Amino acid sequence: MSAHEPGATGSFVDHVKGAAKTVAGTLTGNDDLKREGELHHEKAAAAHDAADLEATAEREQAKADLVAREREIEIERERVAAEVAAEKREQQVERERVTEEARIAAQTNAQEAAVDRQAAARQEELKREEQQAASQRLKADQHAAQLKAEAAKAERTADALDSTAEEIA
Repeated sequence: MSAHEPGATGSFVDHVKGAAKTVAGTLTGNDDLKREGELHHEKAAAAHDAADLEATAEREQAKADLVAREREIEIERERVAAEVAAEKREQQVERERVTEEARIAAQTNAQEAAVDRQAAARQEELKREEQQAASQRLKADQHAAQLKAEAAKAERTADALDSTAEEIA
């Protein structure tokens, strides 16, 4: 505490009083007055020491407050960094989810297209087989008609031969 701070004035006054009483006691030979002056001087020294200790305590408290505030700020920075990191992780997970959904949709579309192509190819194959069967059926019907015609002709020839054989006999 300087002489201009509150409380320093009382210590200064006690110091001056102590010096005056010590000098007066020494000059007059009054040991009590001299002792009272010394007590004032000790009181002033103790007040000065107390003021110094109080100032030191205030500085230490200010340092402790600063350290505590710096720690609070660091904790807040870490919390914010953790939140930012968590947000980034959430965004990455969301991007991965969207990408995976798109991949699955594309894969599903490709599989559906392949199934559609296979179904169309099978339909074409069945159509060809149906046409072949119809063609074979037509050929078989034509062949059967031809055989019937030949059989009818053979029958007529046989009937004619029978008739001729009967006429000759």
